[in-house]
Amino acid sequence: MKVLVASSEIVPFAKTGGLADVCGALPKALRRIGVEADCVLPLYRCVDRTRFPFSGPGVAVPVPLGNREEQGSVEETDAGGGVRAFLVRNDRYFDREFLYGTRDGDYVDNSERFTFFCRAVMEWIALSGRRYDIIHCNDWQTALLPVYVKTLYADREPFPRTGTVFTVHNLGYQGLFWNHDLPMMGLGWELFTPRGLEFYGKINLMKGGLLYADILSTVSDTYSREIQTPEYGYGLEGVLYDRREDLYGIVNGIDDEEWHPAADRWIAANYSANDLSGKAVCRRDLISVFGLPKGDEPVLGLIGRLTGQKGFDLVERIGEWLAEQPLRVVILGSGERKHEEAMEKLGRKYPDRIAIRVAYDNALAHKIEAGSDMYLMPSRYEPCGLNQIYSLKYGTVPIVRETGGLADTVVDADENPAAGTGFTFRRFEAEELKGAVARALAAYADRSRWDAIVRRGMALDFSWEASARAYVDLYGKALRKRAPKG
Repeated sequence: MKVLVASSEIVPFAKTGGLADVCGALPKALRRIGVEADCVLPLYRCVDRTRFPFSGPGVAVPVPLGNREEQGSVEETDAGGGVRAFLVRNDRYFDREFLYGTRDGDYVDNSERFTFFCRAVMEWIALSGRRYDIIHCNDWQTALLPVYVKTLYADREPFPRTGTVFTVHNLGYQGLFWNHDLPMMGLGWELFTPRGLEFYGKINLMKGGLLYADILSTVSDTYSREIQTPEYGYGLEGVLYDRREDLYGIVNGIDDEEWHPAADRWIAANYSANDLSGKAVCRRDLISVFGLPKGDEPVLGLIGRLTGQKGFDLVERIGEWLAEQPLRVVILGSGERKHEEAMEKLGRKYPDRIAIRVAYDNALAHKIEAGSDMYLMPSRYEPCGLNQIYSLKYGTVPIVRETGGLADTVVDADENPAAGTGFTFRRFEAEELKGAVARALAAYADRSRWDAIVRRGMALDFSWEASARAYVDLYGKALRKRAPKG
């Protein structure tokens, strides 16, 4: 089986969040179980071309956009683990400081940028003679690929036999654009209906992926059910309910080569469940890096996009309370200006208790996972989440809201003392969050109980192999849908 994983961001080339981690790890895991998996993404400015040299001159790809043609090329390099990476180049679209937009908003031409990317992938496959059994698409930036396979390229080789799987990593971001972009996308107005890509007068690219892909998946079983409800469906719950027989939930794995405390190259000391002494060294290093006073109080870490979805409005509401608790708080991330400013304000007001670094810093993220005692994820919704899984692996006890993948991966230690791996809360309310943090602090005071919670979390297996095999099963389902009838 030959699979092409298409994504707008893929580790180790470009990353803003967990999407990149998943799309970087999955092709390697597929290769390990015998699937010939490649990946494709845009060639952004941030791609380190000294670390990832191209194997030769790129393949020129003329890309139709409406009534004009835009020139592009596809460059090849090594992604590691036997995976070939193909990067779609067009400097006008992708040679920019950020992937999707600045802190003040998205790039105004994102519709054209990612239409170009999807169309370039289709043209490249057709022109190069490559044959992929499956194109595995991820989120709205690649949602036009299954649309094109079933419409514009339906009769063009090799697409009549190509299956498509579309994975929703975050339904809150749907790719909504004005309807006049439809001709630029090469699509006819017959698709602009409530049963097609139309969504309250706009084009909804996520909806296109949900309608046209052979098989749908999302990144946890709980989230696959949540998105069929008005609370989490963002207006697409009806589409998802109609396709529920083709919708599956697969929890993300983690890359053990990148995220493992016994071998992590970024942390001050390596450690394992059998010998946790290195964790204390990592805590002291983390406190020093953030300039906090030395002490024995536990450290609470947060990493991620500073947005309402990640629950940073709740963190703001309990900020004063957190500063009064027997713990130190370290925060790493960037996102919406109002949340960045609110976190920085807390840091200035309580410099000995709360430290914030507004940045994306992979090395520091590893230090936070290793050096923190607790990890906070108070998400409004969370399709899967990776940081709570990293935390479990690193012996850092997660405090999470019971939603999506957080509910699937963290067991409350008070509700289930024999299997508990963290602390959870249900309602998206400040008092509920306070209660979960307070319960974690109470458990931390009981060292034997705390160590048992830590070791249970570290013993869990979140390797990619099981997830990769589940995806292979979905690929088989997609191919059976594309098989000639009779």
